[in-house]
Amino acid sequence: MTTVNTLFGTFDEKQLKSLRGYIEEIVTCMNRTRSNNESISDMIDLAHDELNLPKKIIRKIAVYEFKQSLSTDFAEFKEVEALIEGIKDAK
Repeated sequence: MTTVNTLFGTFDEKQLKSLRGYIEEIVTCMNRTRSNNESISDMIDLAHDELNLPKKIIRKIAVYEFKQSLSTDFAEFKEVEALIEGIKDAK
């Protein structure tokens, strides 16, 4: 039976097999994420080429739509803007 001693603890064969399973699943998710990110970049490129919108703007719109956070982010921005203006006016 395999046992590994590290600074993180002692791990027996069952725990090592379990860790291997977690790592394999994480790598699978990472590969899926990379593939999804490539697809997103391709769609942004297509939208940019067709509509001549800046890629940065297309990505921001998609992020706001995904997070459903436009109204919250806009409200926070207005608060930050008010503070910046207050700083400028402070003597």
